[in-house]
Amino acid sequence: MMLVVRETGACSDVGQIRQSNEDALLLSDPVFAVADGMGGARAGEVASAMAVAALHGLEGGEQALADAIEDVNLRIHNASQNDPSLLGMGTTITAAMLDGDALVVGHVGDSRAYLFRSGRLQQLTDDHSLVGELVRRGTLTPAEAERHPQRSVITRALGAEGRVDIDVLRVAIEADDLILLCSDGLTGMVSDPEITRILRGGGSLEQLSQQLVTAANGAGGEDNVTAVLLRMGTRGAEDTEPERPPIVILPPTALDSGPIAPPTTPTSRRRRGFNLLAIGIVAAVGIALAVGIAVGLQWAHFVGATPDGRVAIYQGLPFEVTSSMTLYRAVTITDVPTAVLSTDQRASLLDQRIGSLGSAEDRVAALTSASPWLRLPPSTP
Repeated sequence: MMLVVRETGACSDVGQIRQSNEDALLLSDPVFAVADGMGGARAGEVASAMAVAALHGLEGGEQALADAIEDVNLRIHNASQNDPSLLGMGTTITAAMLDGDALVVGHVGDSRAYLFRSGRLQQLTDDHSLVGELVRRGTLTPAEAERHPQRSVITRALGAEGRVDIDVLRVAIEADDLILLCSDGLTGMVSDPEITRILRGGGSLEQLSQQLVTAANGAGGEDNVTAVLLRMGTRGAEDTEPERPPIVILPPTALDSGPIAPPTTPTSRRRRGFNLLAIGIVAAVGIALAVGIAVGLQWAHFVGATPDGRVAIYQGLPFEVTSSMTLYRAVTITDVPTAVLSTDQRASLLDQRIGSLGSAEDRVAALTSASPWLRLPPSTP
């Protein structure tokens, strides 16, 4: 008996906020992948498409997968250096390759691979992100990480440098196991318990992947969202060759399927006859809070990181009202990339500690004085 991929399902959507979909996916038995691109203009789409296309037709084990990812990392990096329109592009990659009775996973970034077995969900990969590191150190809880202002800052990506550290793991799998590969547009919007509830509901993998994407859009859809599902099975000598899944190597924006709308619920009628006294009390409290927040926003500063991974000083409080409205703004952006800091330096420097502008400047100065090679001129946003 040998393990095979019996069924696949995949769905991707631009989400509710973004203008284009920079995710890409690959269904090319025995290798499957999800990539989440980043970069100016449409460069993210280029990087993610390059990443998944490089894995098409790949066979072998851990070394073959690692070599392929290392090779495409260099090609993405060189392309971004040689073409001004692609400058700064990069992508995550989470790839799964069936190899005998095991699944080989290659991973860079904050997309994820999960194993769903006997009704239980297990995350297989570690997020290469600032908040992921803080969660592993116990500085943040998973719940706090979900709404952390720097949750989108990753510490590894394909294309960022000429070389990249790749996590490669080998996972023993069984018949009837489900494998989920997804971009952070899903996990940033939908909790693991909710993903578990959806997968326990059963149905075809195509239906389940659509339900996952719909749940992410229903929760706000703040990013592109992609979900790939694989169902494992066995094939004996007497069985016929299983039907292979279709090959998809382009960004999902090229697919024919339209966006998936979030679930809608009937809106209730507004109640009439509010208590005027209650309204007055709420208004007074709101004014007091607004004044307090305004004072805090002027004085408070903290050290963080920009979305493209540079150390920065922010004025305000590290909170988000909505995905497009925050209580902070960058006042100094350095040229120090967070990726070159050690894990301890990132944890101590980017802990969201609130203080004055002077204290924030002192923290950055202490870092650069301890590491002279980091002494780079700051820029203003």
